[in-house]
Amino acid sequence: MEEFNRSLFLAINASAEASLVMRGLAVFLAQGLVLSVPLLLLVLWVLGERRQRMTVLIATLSIVVALGCNLLIRDLWFHPRPFMLGLGQNFLAHAPGASFPSDHASGMFAMAFALILASLRKTGLVMLALALLVSWARVYLGVHFPFDILGGCLVGLFSAWLVRRGMAWRQLDQRLLDRLEGLYLRLIPTGRRGS
Repeated sequence: MEEFNRSLFLAINASAEASLVMRGLAVFLAQGLVLSVPLLLLVLWVLGERRQRMTVLIATLSIVVALGCNLLIRDLWFHPRPFMLGLGQNFLAHAPGASFPSDHASGMFAMAFALILASLRKTGLVMLALALLVSWARVYLGVHFPFDILGGCLVGLFSAWLVRRGMAWRQLDQRLLDRLEGLYLRLIPTGRRGS
């Protein structure tokens, strides 16, 4: 399995002769595109109604749970990054550390699956496409193996499902959203309040 992971990595990883334009695009996808997550969450919260704010709550908690799961997985099993093994090319400065599962993939996929489970399917599918682009770029640039991405995808899916199920228990989602909306409405001026 590890041999397949390495072979797949080498098939995707940029060669030493990769164009600067392609590498620049990949760096933007690997680092800049992730900013779409907090931006979308902010827009949905500020401009949305209660249903969209509930989605923001579920998506945010899904991302937090996914990143927490990653910490636990890394404590149990360390897998080095490709450049730590001298494998392929590395075009993205990154500290050496555990590569499995990918935090970027976990967070992006958790967001996408949370949106899909919240019935914002079109937005969720767009976020899923963005997650795939970010994931590809991180392998292309040499900081992750393909299985790191697959692990991140599975962690994101599990986290979104777990949060969705857990928050529905005893209407925790409704009670928490009531408190967050109350806090939000106290912090913003009356003229700028959304629905």
